[in-house]
Amino acid sequence: MGILLRVKSGPHTGTVFDFDRHDTFVVGRSSQAQFAVPDDGFMSRNHFLIEFNPPICYLRDLGSTNGTKVNGIRVDGSPLRDGDEIVAGGSGFTIEVDQSSVRDLPLIRCLDCKCPAPENLAIAAVPGEGGIDWVCDRCSKQRTLFPKPPDGFRIDRRLGGGGMGEVFLAWRRTDGQPFAIKMMIPTVAASQSAKLRFRREQEVLKDLRHPNIVAFIDMFEIEGQFQLLMEYVDGSNALEWVGALSFPLTVSSAARIGIQLLNALEHAHSKGYVHRDIKPSNLLVSGPAHRPKVKLSDFGLAKSFRDNAGFAGLTHQGDVGGSVGFISPDHIRNFREVKEPADIYSAGATLYYLLSGKYPFLGFDPNRADAYTMILEHPPVPLRAHRTDVPEGFDRVLRKSMEKQPRERWQSAAAMADALRPFIDAT
Repeated sequence: MGILLRVKSGPHTGTVFDFDRHDTFVVGRSSQAQFAVPDDGFMSRNHFLIEFNPPICYLRDLGSTNGTKVNGIRVDGSPLRDGDEIVAGGSGFTIEVDQSSVRDLPLIRCLDCKCPAPENLAIAAVPGEGGIDWVCDRCSKQRTLFPKPPDGFRIDRRLGGGGMGEVFLAWRRTDGQPFAIKMMIPTVAASQSAKLRFRREQEVLKDLRHPNIVAFIDMFEIEGQFQLLMEYVDGSNALEWVGALSFPLTVSSAARIGIQLLNALEHAHSKGYVHRDIKPSNLLVSGPAHRPKVKLSDFGLAKSFRDNAGFAGLTHQGDVGGSVGFISPDHIRNFREVKEPADIYSAGATLYYLLSGKYPFLGFDPNRADAYTMILEHPPVPLRAHRTDVPEGFDRVLRKSMEKQPRERWQSAAAMADALRPFIDAT
């Protein structure tokens, strides 16, 4: 089962790319693109991206100057099917999908109401794997209204939620100890192999024991719904915490937040694990303004579920601030191979936003078609342009963390944490 991207016209006519698993592929004149076309003068540096998840693929224009056409129609984004023709600059492409894989896809119905899944549902179904579990939007909402907790727990109240599910405060009946239960609702299909990958990731998370990481306790699957039992943190996400202050976040407090975040990342990186979704809403902050305490949450759990859904999972409705505003160029060019430097970039972008209330790029809007292009090509605006009280040295620390090339960033989370320590007040 696979997809062929065939170059039909232009300087590289005859070139063929074969995709047999989940991947992303950027086409453009840039030498950093997966398919670099420097001799096509009508193509933008980063012209378009295709996400392949055989037998499904999706094209996204990256804010190109001359646009991208699918079957003669200019598009910002479009699903691609067998035989579709793509034109970008002076080059033409065709998509060829292994039809046997399309025929063999199982019929997917909602676990609750049995309605059929939409045709364009982004799944990674592999014939012969067994059943596919999926819950429609209407039934997903119904489940979150009346959640059924694991045996031995009672739900007290809703703590929050977003595009991936809801979080509730729960009490263990035997001793009254509080826990957070995250209801991960399968709004996309989850194959048996995806469930196995998800459970394998639990074993990794159990090994991530650090004072700045929310502790994972256990996972349950109740009526097709993943429920994650987590340490309860009596705080709020970093964006809400900063918003509740009666004064702008101080450089010293930002440095303390950054150091604790980077300490958590250093621990995870030492275990061979990358978060890949660092942003303000995934930092839980408590304590006084001058000495905030930080816990990194959502460590791989929501991310793992999103990976099965596809690259679009980066922008699930409900994400505070929009994940796109904090992703690195590495995420866009090759998200499947993202390494530790991507977390360092996102940590810098997060601190930048908490101090300024703005994304690092001039006029950046995560919902605009050129958002990815700005991340790939535009230089960050110096933080001091928004906060003149920020020392130049602190600004340099963040700028280094957000360099376009991973090798030019801080070489480890520990190195960046060390660079932030001089900016902590002694009081």
